[in-house]
Amino acid sequence: MAFADDFKRLVQASDDFEMLASVDLSIFCFRYKHGSDADNERILLATQRAGSTYLSNASLRGRFALRGCVLNYRTTERDMEKILEDVRKSVTTIRATC
Repeated sequence: MAFADDFKRLVQASDDFEMLASVDLSIFCFRYKHGSDADNERILLATQRAGSTYLSNASLRGRFALRGCVLNYRTTERDMEKILEDVRKSVTTIRATC
């Protein structure tokens, strides 16, 4: 749960992402705040295809959310940073193709 909380702090310190729900367990829901639901869905698919980070999705208050869950006991703070790096790479990929 601490790593999900760390991820929340990383998102809150960023200019490009926003949290969509509180972090009460090891699950976190966030989104790229400069994009539409369709953009966030494309970002999710690009991130999954890249293969380094796996996120799923959820719908929260009618908005598309990128959803992560920390379960592996070998997870590190660096892994949480890598998630945002991977998603940012996907944002760049999506913007290059539009």
